[in-house]
Amino acid sequence: MRHRLLILWLLLPVLTGGCVTRRLWSESTFDEWNEPAGDPHLRLFHADRENDFLVAYDEFCERSDQTKPRAYFLHQNHRALANHARPHFVNTNSVACLNHVPVLPQSGTNFPPGFYAVTTTNIGCFNLYQDSHSLGSFALPVYNDGVGRWERIAWTPLTVTADLTIVGGVLVLIGWNALGESQTVIRL
Repeated sequence: MRHRLLILWLLLPVLTGGCVTRRLWSESTFDEWNEPAGDPHLRLFHADRENDFLVAYDEFCERSDQTKPRAYFLHQNHRALANHARPHFVNTNSVACLNHVPVLPQSGTNFPPGFYAVTTTNIGCFNLYQDSHSLGSFALPVYNDGVGRWERIAWTPLTVTADLTIVGGVLVLIGWNALGESQTVIRL
């Protein structure tokens, strides 16, 4: 009886969360995020035909530790942005035929007529206005780059093998212990 309790005590870490595969999929070791650069150089353009705004900014990628220019249409990507998903990016050269929208610091007081944006103290956020009427507050995209999922998929066969080896080893120990107890001769 003492041997069984000892074995169960030794198995406790494995049975209550020591699973290698579960740890692989629950920890964020492989996750990397893309987010606005420290100074995102926010630029806005109004697309009359689409009745949308092209947002151009600099994005920082944690995985490559690099900054690159990005552009996306604001209203077309509303759902993706709300879910912290990757928006559909367009070529940054798309700004050539669009109307520039002034981006002003928060401390400004002379706002132009028409469309304009005011940056907030939170880097990567801005408020959009038309003739002093707010059209809403918006945040630049922050999203998981998705590569970590594929890395997890690649590692899963190895972690499943490790889990099965651990479980198999435990079963062998239990069987060995049971076999040893069944062959014990009791003498009086």
